Amino acid sequence: MSTEVRKGLSLEEIREELLECDSAEERLSYLIEVGATLPAFPSEYCTESNRVLGCQSMVWLVPRLDADRVTFIASSDAPMVRGLIAILIAAYSGKSPTEILNFPIEAFFDEIKLKSFITPMRSNGLHSMILRVKEIARESQRRASPEKQSTGSPAVNHRPTISRKIPSLLDDFPILKQQRAGGQRLVYLDSAASSQRPRQVIDAMSQVYREYYGNVHRSGHELAAESTSAMEAARHALARFINSPDSESIIFTNGTTSAINIVARAWGDANISAGDEILLTEMEHHSNIVPWQQLAQRTGAIIQWLPISDDYRLALDQLPRLLSARTKIVAVTAVSNVLGTMNPVREIVDMAHAVGSLVLVDAAQSIPHGACDVQSLDADFVAFSGHKMLGPTGIGVLYGKKAHLQAMPPFLGGGNMIQSVSFNGFEPADLPHRFEAGTPPIIEAIAMRPAIEYLESIGGENILAHEQELVGQVHQQLSNIKGLNIFGPDAEAKSGIFTFTIDHLHPDEIGRRLDAQGIAIRVGHHCAMPLHQRLGLSSSCRASFYLYNTLDDVSRFCNAVERMTASKN
Repeated sequence: MSTEVRKGLSLEEIREELLECDSAEERLSYLIEVGATLPAFPSEYCTESNRVLGCQSMVWLVPRLDADRVTFIASSDAPMVRGLIAILIAAYSGKSPTEILNFPIEAFFDEIKLKSFITPMRSNGLHSMILRVKEIARESQRRASPEKQSTGSPAVNHRPTISRKIPSLLDDFPILKQQRAGGQRLVYLDSAASSQRPRQVIDAMSQVYREYYGNVHRSGHELAAESTSAMEAARHALARFINSPDSESIIFTNGTTSAINIVARAWGDANISAGDEILLTEMEHHSNIVPWQQLAQRTGAIIQWLPISDDYRLALDQLPRLLSARTKIVAVTAVSNVLGTMNPVREIVDMAHAVGSLVLVDAAQSIPHGACDVQSLDADFVAFSGHKMLGPTGIGVLYGKKAHLQAMPPFLGGGNMIQSVSFNGFEPADLPHRFEAGTPPIIEAIAMRPAIEYLESIGGENILAHEQELVGQVHQQLSNIKGLNIFGPDAEAKSGIFTFTIDHLHPDEIGRRLDAQGIAIRVGHHCAMPLHQRLGLSSSCRASFYLYNTLDDVSRFCNAVERMTASKN
């Protein structure tokens, strides 16, 4: 065997050299020599977002899409692993996504008897690298379109859409085909509380449990590598979905509530002092009220309230007098979970930034119903939940501008959020893991990817237009009924939320009567007691429409409400 290995070896040349080796020691030596031929890897690429998880050593992989080809550069801190990387570069780089996905890499490994001279841990790491390469190839296939950029990179944040009218999706939602009261199909109008899940999400969760479940970011076996890769693929999908600059700014949480609490604790405790001001609005969910009230109690900060006007919109004309140099953070919902009002968030962000304040956006009610571009929005933090956007419960996301996240101390301590621990202290991990202590909701995080892909296949603009068409029909049919009180702006100014009361009927009674007819709505204060106090209500009824609802659902709901009002008039 030659003592020098030239650069740019083909896979065939690597095969021939390895087959000429007489022992495992010679093969390992050759791998190290091949690894030394990799081109220099820029140090600025050694980031968490480029790291391949599931490897025993540090591995970084950076793809580039040129026309219909994918090229890769990669490196590792382990010389032998760089040899494995050289094999993968020779096998995959410069190929089309289809060629990458169809290449029989395992057959090549069998031919060179690779697993006979590398350890199981190295084999698992190699498997993680292959999964990452194939994930990139599949992503390239999904992004391929006539609208690709000509700069050698895929178009950012492209969302495929179908026609503006959404066809019936009931076949994708098994629960919605159930026969309920009186043998009628279930009409589910409580998606603002929690959406239903399509079979694609249900199947994805089941597949993980059946085929490759393992704890992530720690174990060295193949199952753990596959689970880790799938979870990180979901993180990348979420970054794409909201147009985050990178995946490191995507923190997995238990939901919107958890995400807001992280900011209130990790950022708030470090940056808020007595006399500082926190600005909230009268239409906030408790999740975007109580954490700030707790912060104010701990620090002596003052909470200011932006009121709503009589047309159920924020009174933006009062915002300038409430903002000042004392305002440290503005926390605002993008869409009211009671009124459906769609707020002018970018305008609020600009006004807050003008006085030096940060902005947190509660996007739990907006992201499921339309596109969200966090870079265009320019908010400092954005929080949302998976269970309102076709995903599982128990999973959410905190997006933050990287500079803010890097400056924030970890809130929860334990496993996975550390770089190192000694008897004298600890060093926190890099983003995003410093805010993901303990075993995360693995299955739930993985299942976010098919949920996102389902939403992308329809398109945010189509979803919102569909909801507004349905709720517009509700307004048209019910708005002139005596004894029926509607809370919220007109259909074109809100999402698919219709909140109402009926004179002389308690909301609980209305909910029970509708449920008896197979129609599911929400009754109560909807975790927005201050808003209900502002409206002079103790509780209300909320019907919330989503992408799977139909005009037949509208008719059944409206007819049932009309019958209830007629019985009281």
